[in-house]
Amino acid sequence: MDKIYDINFYYIKSDFCHIVNSLAKKLRYNKILVNLSNELEMNFLDKYLWTKEKNEFLPHKIFTEKLYSKDNLVLFYGDYLKINNLLDFDIILISPKVKIKKISNLKKFFFFSYNEENKQIISSISTKLKKKIKKIKCFYEFDKFKWKTIQIT
Repeated sequence: MDKIYDINFYYIKSDFCHIVNSLAKKLRYNKILVNLSNELEMNFLDKYLWTKEKNEFLPHKIFTEKLYSKDNLVLFYGDYLKINNLLDFDIILISPKVKIKKISNLKKFFFFSYNEENKQIISSISTKLKKKIKKIKCFYEFDKFKWKTIQIT
């Protein structure tokens, strides 16, 4: 039986690092992957997550470090389908700089874009994946961390 996926599209104005920090805190009891475009972007987010808050930090690992079952937030770059030890995760946050070729293995996908909302692209993706998508949601950031839902036809 095919897996059914939850797809979330976010058109963002805020920096992706801020979005990851906020969303990862809200989803902290889930196993989350953050798919970044390259080592530079991964190292930048890694440093940001360790130093953003003065009195707290967001525990996380980089995919090249030894991972344990309690590690709930892992940063990596490249094709998530080619990284074997990360497939017990449920959620993936995909950097605006990353394009994935296939939706598979995980339960929930969060796509981010700095481009203006494009209902045609969302509709096209929704049509192609209609048998595999449990639900698809789209949001537009109209102000810092303030969201409006985009209706999909």
